[in-house]
Amino acid sequence: MRFPLRPVLAGLAFVLICCTALSTPALADKRIALVIGNSAYRNTVPLPNPRNDATDVAKALKAVGFTVVEGYDLDKRGMDDAFRRFANEADGADAALFYYGGHGFQFQGSNYLMPVDAKLTGVGDVNYEMARVDDILSDLQRANGVRIVMLDACRDNPLAQQLLSKASPTRSLGVSRGLARIQQTAGSVIAYSTQPGAVAADGGGRNSPFAAAFLGEVDKPGVEIGALFRRVAANVYKATNERQLPEVTFSLLGDFYFAGGATTAPAISAPSTPTTVAPQTPTPAPLDAGARAAVEGCDKMAASPQDMDRPSGVPGVEFNRIQPRLAVEACRAALAAAPEDRRVQFQLARALDVAGSDTEARDLLTKAAAAGSVSAMSDLALMLETGEGGPVDLARAVSLFDQAAAAGNVSAIRNIAIEFENGTGRPRDAVQAAQWYRKAADTGDPQAMGFLAVLYLQGTGVPKNAGEARQWIDRLVETEHTQTMLRVGYVLLGQTGAVKDFATARKLFQRAAELGDGDGNVMLGNMAANGIGGLRDFGKAADFFERAAAIGNLNAKASLIPFLMAGAGGIKRDPGKAADYGLEALRGGSPVARGLLIDKASTSLTPQLRKAVEQRLAKAGLLNRAADGSYGADTLAALQAFVLAK
Repeated sequence: MRFPLRPVLAGLAFVLICCTALSTPALADKRIALVIGNSAYRNTVPLPNPRNDATDVAKALKAVGFTVVEGYDLDKRGMDDAFRRFANEADGADAALFYYGGHGFQFQGSNYLMPVDAKLTGVGDVNYEMARVDDILSDLQRANGVRIVMLDACRDNPLAQQLLSKASPTRSLGVSRGLARIQQTAGSVIAYSTQPGAVAADGGGRNSPFAAAFLGEVDKPGVEIGALFRRVAANVYKATNERQLPEVTFSLLGDFYFAGGATTAPAISAPSTPTTVAPQTPTPAPLDAGARAAVEGCDKMAASPQDMDRPSGVPGVEFNRIQPRLAVEACRAALAAAPEDRRVQFQLARALDVAGSDTEARDLLTKAAAAGSVSAMSDLALMLETGEGGPVDLARAVSLFDQAAAAGNVSAIRNIAIEFENGTGRPRDAVQAAQWYRKAADTGDPQAMGFLAVLYLQGTGVPKNAGEARQWIDRLVETEHTQTMLRVGYVLLGQTGAVKDFATARKLFQRAAELGDGDGNVMLGNMAANGIGGLRDFGKAADFFERAAAIGNLNAKASLIPFLMAGAGGIKRDPGKAADYGLEALRGGSPVARGLLIDKASTSLTPQLRKAVEQRLAKAGLLNRAADGSYGADTLAALQAFVLAK
């Protein structure tokens, strides 16, 4: 199952690099926030709470060290001015945050925030009367560290409905009262007050449910941002009688604390395991030859190497190596042949989780756990804790983790450590966290080895001991868990406040690359391009990126675009190839490609490359004019259509 409680490098999202140094702040010294609350709307329904929300959020952020640019009841000119002041302040910041309360909606897939003087008489007014969320996202990119966006902007807005009413019966305007999901970039947290596309409550008291929940958590010391926003989501869900569920997406590669950081403690010892009787593996009912073949097919595609029910002759497949379409197909056939087999239920749930079908995966895990599957208990607990596939239920998650840990499930042991570290469902206790990580690491669990190494580097829950950390790192590189190698390597670049150790980071990236993980070479290329741990060397950087591109790594292909544009690093200038790489990576979801081709195209692309991109869009029938490299709004619309096209 996915492992969202700590940042994991599945599907790495790196922002390029080649001509600017990768910044590596050790501590969040410079914290900048832009807080806007619009209540007094002149041409649509006024809102009582956004001004209150923004006032209170600004005060709370100042108390935890943020310098705050504030704006209340701003017209369009005022919002533009606030954006401009924030952009200047955010330059080089270690943490940059944007909070908005007020009216907002999505139009043709983009999000817009409403100034108090906005008047929408037709769709042509949207770009002139509204403030684009994309603009503030660009401003946030000026920060070197964590970037946080909080949008409490999904309140019921009659103007969106007015625009919908202007559409002809044969043409959709693409207007929705809710907000669209924002494309994530590395180092960011995006918090929506409700699910994208849904409408949030303004609240009956002084604050909206979302603002009230955030204000109740932001000043609590030692709460990591992931745990904080999970608590916010749970509190909003409860306060609104399960009608509103915030959504928070993360692409952080380290920890961030609003108030205080991880605490330290001097000792480590083995934790006691909850005394719960482990379920016994039942004797499966005999299967005919056809059913056995179906189950074996499911085993081949989705069996977990850690599953206690797994037969000794079945090696298993790591979660990140499951091929979702094939695995779901094979395991559905197996479940049809053996509908009560808890192992098949669990394996189909794994495949569905990879495929993004969280609700069905959770239902199957519930059945398998009830039938005694220890692995299903652990994975179900994680879904209950994070709200994947259904509502959050921390009490039940804790109970299931305890049962699975008592039966020896290593994933559950590791997750208990994470709960103690983050204060999720259990008291926050750095010492207990370290003890549980040690117990999982002693079994050979690579993720626990990496997490424990980081604790020793930081002195969190254990005495600070770089030598002990490196012993665990040495054990980690003997495994094949490249995701953890990449994560720990990133920490060693100094991004999260731990020690900087460029040589060991390089060792981890090299090992990941040797094991076939293209992102290992991408990180080595980033280090070379930015002179991290040595002199800047574009030739080496290009070589690393080309190695990763050769095995299909999309971030590597996008990273090669500047080299192909400029003819740098020994690579011949080739705008056509750069365009091909960029479009392929963009369609595949690479944030590096999106940053170059869409978000910062006006400053990052040469005229030759802009023309090459337009030529390919025109050939695909998505751009209805001659490709001249002008790269206007129609080009950006064509790129968006290209991403969505099959």
